[in-house]
Amino acid sequence: MDNKSLNKLLNNRYFVSLFLFLTVFIYFWNIWLNDIWIPNEAFYAESAREMLESGNFLDIYFNYEPRFNKPPMTYWLVALSYLIFGINEFATRLPIVLSALGSNFLVYLIGRELYGRKVAIVSAAVMAFSFQFVINSRYASPEVPLTFFFTLTLYFFITGYKRKKFLYILLSYISLGLVVLTKGFPYIAVIGGIVIFYLLFENSFRIKDFLRDLKFIHLEIGLPLVFIIGFSWYIYMYLKFGSSFVDTTLEETIKRAVGKKSKGISDLFFYVVVILWGFLPYSLFFYYGLVRFFKEGKKELLFPVVWFGVMFVIFTIAKGKIPVYIIQAHGALSLIVAYYLINHSPVRGLDRFLYYGSLIIPVFLGVIIIGGFVYLFRLDPFYYIAVVFPVLYLLRYRELKLLPYITMVVVFFVFTVSILPVVEKFRPYDKIGQAISDNVPEKDVPLYIENWFWHNLPFYAERKVFRDVSSKRIVSLSDRGTLLALVKEKTYRDIKGAVLLWEGYLYKRGSESRFAILLKYVYKALYGDYSGFEKRYLIYKR
Repeated sequence: MDNKSLNKLLNNRYFVSLFLFLTVFIYFWNIWLNDIWIPNEAFYAESAREMLESGNFLDIYFNYEPRFNKPPMTYWLVALSYLIFGINEFATRLPIVLSALGSNFLVYLIGRELYGRKVAIVSAAVMAFSFQFVINSRYASPEVPLTFFFTLTLYFFITGYKRKKFLYILLSYISLGLVVLTKGFPYIAVIGGIVIFYLLFENSFRIKDFLRDLKFIHLEIGLPLVFIIGFSWYIYMYLKFGSSFVDTTLEETIKRAVGKKSKGISDLFFYVVVILWGFLPYSLFFYYGLVRFFKEGKKELLFPVVWFGVMFVIFTIAKGKIPVYIIQAHGALSLIVAYYLINHSPVRGLDRFLYYGSLIIPVFLGVIIIGGFVYLFRLDPFYYIAVVFPVLYLLRYRELKLLPYITMVVVFFVFTVSILPVVEKFRPYDKIGQAISDNVPEKDVPLYIENWFWHNLPFYAERKVFRDVSSKRIVSLSDRGTLLALVKEKTYRDIKGAVLLWEGYLYKRGSESRFAILLKYVYKALYGDYSGFEKRYLIYKR
C-alpha cells in the first residue's frame, strides 16, 4: 500500500475545501449554546465582564475580589470580544475558537516551511482534531490562546532561522512577550530550552557553530523586548498589590513546579498516558513515528522532536502535573505524524503491522464511542451511517491513513451537534440569572448561596455572590431586611414571606471540567436518577 491515493486526495481542492469546512463548522457550531462552564471558564467570563463594568482593564477581579492567578491576556481577549459582540456565551468563546484555528494554521505554516505543502495540510488536519485540543477550544481558558502565541513564537523563530532573516526572529521575541502575558514567565524557559537545544542539535554540538547561530538571534535585543512586553503588567500589579500578588504568582509558578510532593515512578509516565488519550486519534501513530525517528535519526524532524522533547522533559520533571500542560506540544506531535503519513509506507513484517495497527485501533475506539453516544443518549441512528460511509469509502481506495481523522470528525460532530444540547438541559444557570434580572434589578443586592458555590453565578447574577453561607446565617439575614438567596428546601420553608423566583436541579458533583463524570450523571438524570444533582430554590424577600 503506497501513498498514491493519499497524494491524490491532498491534490484534490474539493477534499481540502471539505477539510476546511468541517474544521470551521465543528469548532464554531454550538459555541453559543452552553452556559458558562464551571469553574475554569467562569473565572475568565466573569472577570472580563467586571472589566467592562468597572472600565479597569489592568486589575483583574472575580466576584469583585482581586484575582492574581493568571496573567491578563485571556481576560483581555474575552473583554475585547464583549466590547464587539456583547456579553454572552458566544463572545466568551469566540477568541478561544479563533486562537485554536490560528494555531492549526500556524502548524500548517511550519509544516510547509520545513516539509512542503502535503505534510503541512496533514499536520494541520491532525492538529485540528486531536482530542484534548478540540475539547479545550470549546470553553474560555488560557490553554488555547497560549498554544497560539507559543506556536507563533516558534513559527517566527524557525522561519527566521531557516531564511536567515532577523525580522522574523524579532517577531518571535514579541510573540514570546505575549506568551508571558498569557500564562507566565516560566514559558521563557520552555521556549528558550526548545531554541537552545534545537541549535545545539542542528549544529551537532559544535560550539563554534552554535555560538554563531546564537549571535544571529541577538539575545541582547530580544530578551529586553520580552521583558518590556511580558513583565510590564507584573510590575504594575506588584506596585499596586505588593506581596499578596507576589505570593500568588509564586504559588502558581515556582511552588506549583517544585513544591508538590512527587508520586514516584508514576510521575515519569504521566504525560505518556496523557498523550495516549489526549492526542487521539493519532497518539499511537505518534509513538510509532517517534520510535522510527530514534531508529533512523532523520535530521529533518529535529525541530518538532526537540520541541516535543524539551516540553516533555520539563513538565515531567516539574512536580505539579496537569494534562493541559502538554497541549502546546500538539503542533510538534502533528508534524511528526504528518511526516510519516506522507513519507513512509511499510511493505512487510512487524513494521507494517505496527504502522497500520496504530491507525486502525483508534478507528475501532471511535466507532465504539459513537455507538455508545447513540445508544445511551437516544440519538438518531443516522450517526452509525455517518461513520460507516466514510470508512467504507476510504477502504475502497485502500487509504487507511485518514481513517482516524474521519472517525474523530464524526465523534466531534456528534458531540457538538447532539451531546452538548442534551447536557445543557441540566444546566439552568442562565435561567437563574434571568429570574434575578427580572425580579431584582438592583445590583447592590448580593446573592447568598447556601453551603456551596457555583462559580458561574456571579456572571449570570451580575452582582456579588457570597459562597458557602450556612442555613442559620441566611435565616438570620432574612430577618434583617432584603435577601436574595439560593437555598435548599428546608431553608426555603423556614423563611417566612419569601418569594420563590426559580426552582430546579443543579449539578453538585464538583467541577464540570471532569466532563466524563458530568456526562455520567446527565445520563442518569435522563432516566430519572438525579443523584448527581441537588434541588435548589431561588428566593427573594424584601
